Amino acid sequence: MAAYQSRGAGVLVKLRVEHRLSLDELALVLFATSWDVEDEEHFTVADVRKAIADQLAMEGRDSVIAASDRIGAAEDPDEVEEASLRQAWARRLVAKAYRKDFAKFPEVLAAFERGEAS
Repeated sequence: MAAYQSRGAGVLVKLRVEHRLSLDELALVLFATSWDVEDEEHFTVADVRKAIADQLAMEGRDSVIAASDRIGAAEDPDEVEEASLRQAWARRLVAKAYRKDFAKFPEVLAAFERGEAS
């Protein structure tokens, strides 16, 4: 169980997320958020981690299933391309946000960054 602290109105608030997820699952959780892919350059590591924690707090592991279903349901070429771009975007941000956590497992992170399932 990871404990995170964030500053809100000058007060430290402890947040707990009781989920253990792979990098692939974290990317699916981020995929399920309402974040706009076009704003990627503005997202910090803290923003990505908070977005994932918030999404898990709202929907739990159902976020993983919802994102998988959304990717699988894409039928028209535009939907498939959009889902593919969003999935690549989520993977990039998750790799950026959790790089330090996986410093002891460089092969896992490298495989994730290449797009290989963990």
